[in-house]
Amino acid sequence: MQNMTKQLLKSPIGRKLTLSIILFSSLITLLTTGFQLINDYRSDVNRISNQFESIEKVNLNVMAASIWVIDERLINTQINGLIQLPDITYISIEDDSGQQWQAGIATPENTIEKSFPLTYISGEQSINVGTLTVQADLQEVYNKLLDRAIIILLSNAIKTFIVAGFILFLVWFLVTRHLHKLSEYSQNIDLDTDFEPLVFVKNSHKNDEFWLVAEAINQMQRQLRTSFDDIKRSKLELQQALEDRERLLELERSYKDELARQVKERTAELEQSLLILKRAQEVLVEQEKMAALGGLVSGVAHEINTPIGICLTAASAQLSYVEELITLIHSENATLEEINSILLEYQQSCELIINNITRASSLIQKFKTIAAEQSHEEKRSINVQQGLIEHHESMKFIYGAQLVNVDYHLDPNLTVRTNLSLFKQIITNLFSNAYAHAFKNRNNGKLRIDASVDNQLLTIKIQDDGEGISPEAAAHIFEPFYTTTRSEGGTGLGLSAAFNAATLLQGTMRYLPECELGGACFEVSFPVEVVEIDSSEFILANNL
Repeated sequence: MQNMTKQLLKSPIGRKLTLSIILFSSLITLLTTGFQLINDYRSDVNRISNQFESIEKVNLNVMAASIWVIDERLINTQINGLIQLPDITYISIEDDSGQQWQAGIATPENTIEKSFPLTYISGEQSINVGTLTVQADLQEVYNKLLDRAIIILLSNAIKTFIVAGFILFLVWFLVTRHLHKLSEYSQNIDLDTDFEPLVFVKNSHKNDEFWLVAEAINQMQRQLRTSFDDIKRSKLELQQALEDRERLLELERSYKDELARQVKERTAELEQSLLILKRAQEVLVEQEKMAALGGLVSGVAHEINTPIGICLTAASAQLSYVEELITLIHSENATLEEINSILLEYQQSCELIINNITRASSLIQKFKTIAAEQSHEEKRSINVQQGLIEHHESMKFIYGAQLVNVDYHLDPNLTVRTNLSLFKQIITNLFSNAYAHAFKNRNNGKLRIDASVDNQLLTIKIQDDGEGISPEAAAHIFEPFYTTTRSEGGTGLGLSAAFNAATLLQGTMRYLPECELGGACFEVSFPVEVVEIDSSEFILANNL
């Protein structure tokens, strides 16, 4: 018995089940008790209200008549009669003259109070003679409800604890003690000992759940013992396999060592081959550089050699003209027309020399702009649209016969700070390229210029409605001295100079094969400092 009580009190399932039953029963008890108390409270309040209605129907006319004749004895009798009613604790009558009759003690709290007007009917006339005040005390109602609640709660608590105790005993008798036995049996299972089946209750019915559990555990233990024997056999086989594996691993390690040696040798060979390839690559790069330099020097030599050769030819012709003039002057038959003819030819030779020397100087200046370091010049502020307009106006003086319509798509107040010389070099060469190629043999044309700043990066896109550039030529347009109009005086330095200027500005310049106008399209991007319009210095073209 003591062991049973100990197991009963220590059972976690029993304690949880008992606590759950007590809590649930307590909740139901509280809800039902509260509902019953509310109904009782409403019944008591309704009873008091019925008394008020009874007083209103029975006593008001009699009291009004007593007050009308001022029969104090009858008034006091009526008040004392009303105060005897259940739950009525205070009666007060006040007539229209201020005289007051009262019985009982007025309570300021926990009361129900109602006032009735006293009206005396004289024939067809109704006369207000006073006011009846009736007060009912709710404290008695509250006390009754409290006593009733205590009785209900105590009775339900006793019933709940009795039921919970009985259920706890049933749980122990039907479940907990069998679970304890199952736990002890499971802890004492040893696969190396003889098999002892689990039996919960001797002679138990075969449909009992614990009998089914015992059968399942016994069947599981039989299977475990069979599996355990198989595992023992597998362990022996695995040990033999491990010994074989060790021999294989030793053989594999020897193979790996041999493979590592071969890989090391091949790696050394590959490193040597890579070194040879790097040296060959450096030689090829130097050869490409020398080839590019040779092409550059060849172009420079060709472009400069032509005007210098013309100058040399013209200077030689001038020597012959001078000798002929000297001979003619010293002769006796010299005429003014012959002298003027020789001087005219001499003048033409001088003009030819000046023009070609000017051309050579211009070529040298353009070549210098390609290689000159202009990135360290001081940055200045410029209004982008105004600068583009001024540079385009300067093109009109050179190509005055061509009428070009320019469409600007940018913020007119966009002002940036950048290297002014490099900016001028980019824009001037792009405009010059458009006039020289896109509008050649045309009297009109169209240019579109887009400009915007994103994350301190100015992007300018210039496109025309010309014939565009062939894919073959587009691959070389930024190379120095590459031109498709060399026979017409082209030097091939404009786009190369613009490309170098964009590079010096730490930007990029590229040719876009497709554009809205259908001709050539160039896009230039380089970093700038955006300047607020109030503090910017607008740069005019005549100051560039």
